[in-house]
Parts: sequence; C-alpha cells; structure tokens
Amino acid sequence: MADYQYAVDKPDRLLINHNTVRAAELKAVYESLVSDRKVQNIVSDFAHEKEDNVRDCIDFLHAVDLLKRGHDDRVVSPLNRDIFPNLPFEARLLYHFRQQRYPKNHLSRIQNVALETDDRSVTLDVLLPQVKGELDQYDFSWNTTKLRMWRSLSTQLGLVSETDSRGVILSPCRRLLYDILELYEQQEDSTDLYSALTWIEENFFNVFETTTGSPRVHPAISDVLQNMESEDVLELRGMSDAKDVVTLPESVHTKRSRSVNVYDLAALPDSPAYQYPLAQFEQVISQ
Repeated sequence: MADYQYAVDKPDRLLINHNTVRAAELKAVYESLVSDRKVQNIVSDFAHEKEDNVRDCIDFLHAVDLLKRGHDDRVVSPLNRDIFPNLPFEARLLYHFRQQRYPKNHLSRIQNVALETDDRSVTLDVLLPQVKGELDQYDFSWNTTKLRMWRSLSTQLGLVSETDSRGVILSPCRRLLYDILELYEQQEDSTDLYSALTWIEENFFNVFETTTGSPRVHPAISDVLQNMESEDVLELRGMSDAKDVVTLPESVHTKRSRSVNVYDLAALPDSPAYQYPLAQFEQVISQ
C-alpha cells in the first residue's frame, strides 16, 4: 500500500470549527476531483450552494489530506487516492481523521472518550465534561457547539446515530463495519477478528471497551456485529485452540457474553439497513 501523504500549507482553522460543512457536500466536492481542477471551476459546479460553503469544503478536504493545493492556490488535486482506492467516501474520511497528528487529531478522539464507559448512548450534556477532562491538552475550549458539529458529521458518516430520547447512539451503521471488515480481509488475507478489530481501532475508530486480558468489544459495536450475525451477513466463530479471542458482551441476541476469534462475511445485502446514511438521504431526495 502506498504511504500516507500529509498535505502542506493546511488551513489554520480547526476541523471542529467547520460548523457549516456537511458530509454530502464534502463527498460531492471530493468525487468531482477526477484530476487537477481549478477552485473556481469547482465552485461553479456547485452554483446552487453558497460559494463560501464550497470553499469551506475544499479547505476541510485539504486539512484532512484528501486534496492538495497548487503553488498559486488556484488549483487543487486529489491526494492519497491510491490508499484503499475502492473504499467508500464515508469510511475514507474516518480513516483520514484517524491519521491526523496532534493537534489536528481532535475530531477523531471524541468517539474514544464516548466509548470509555459501557453505555450504548450518551447525551452531549454528559459527554461535554468527559471531553473537557480527557481532551484538555488542546489549545481551545470544548463546548456544546463543537460537540454538535462532531455529532452531525459523525451521524452523516454512519459512525453514530442521533435520537431525541437517548441522545447519541454510539453504534456505527452496518455498512461501515461491513466495508472495513471486508477491507481488512482483502488487505491482510485474514479473518482473525481480534486482529481486524485492532486494525480498525488503529486506523478508523475505537471498538474495544477494554484491551487488557481478554479484549472486550464495546457493547455499542458488539450490538452491530451481532445484528449482522442474526441477519446471516456475518458469521462469528470461536476456535478452541485460538490464541487471540475477543469477548462479545450480552445482547438482545445472546443473554450471556461469548468469546469468538474468526469472522466470515456473506454477500452484502441489497437492503436499506446496509446503506450509509448519505445513500438513504440521496434516495429520499431523488424520489
């Protein structure tokens, strides 16, 4: 795999202060970059959007190394497209969040804090003091507006979901887990679940509740894995002679925890449950 490249001369604006950026717009702008393009041409392509919003999207994509700017700042080019070239944009953006170095890694670390308890959901009122305590090394103050930006973008990408009654549901969408598990299998020629989940945590987002002793998958992540299993999309098995096993906590499907170490994916279902939120939104708009 090609080495990850960091863009140069990135914007100074914090990622989490891009309050007007939406995943659908980011995806559309990114997918328009088939080659080098003038910024003004991109702006013209999205004439139905406010020019400032399109330029904010370009700046955001630049800040997370999905594009680079030319010396005169008028031309942009795709960057890192040869890394996981077939990965959907939603998972790709999460990958790029994870690659950011301090202090630009703040957007990826909020989910880490949210998964530090075994709760499957969290409200922003509860999450804010936790983030303030755990992520106080950044040269800015955390507030509800910043967490709302994270919640909105993460929901659009399928990392979490939002409800009126329970706040932020910390379970990713099925399609996101499916795509990344499939990618791991392709990259490593392995279906070892512990290795796959460790790789996901290193490169995309947190999945474990604990990693000491027998690693325990966080209930919010385990729920999705076991939902996929109940729908015959994923098979999870435990081998008696396995060295590296992970524990799945009890769920609505199993009334007790269990240890597994191997997974097998079936074909991706043609079902709304296995689409990204953006795909579901686009279908509603086109109807």
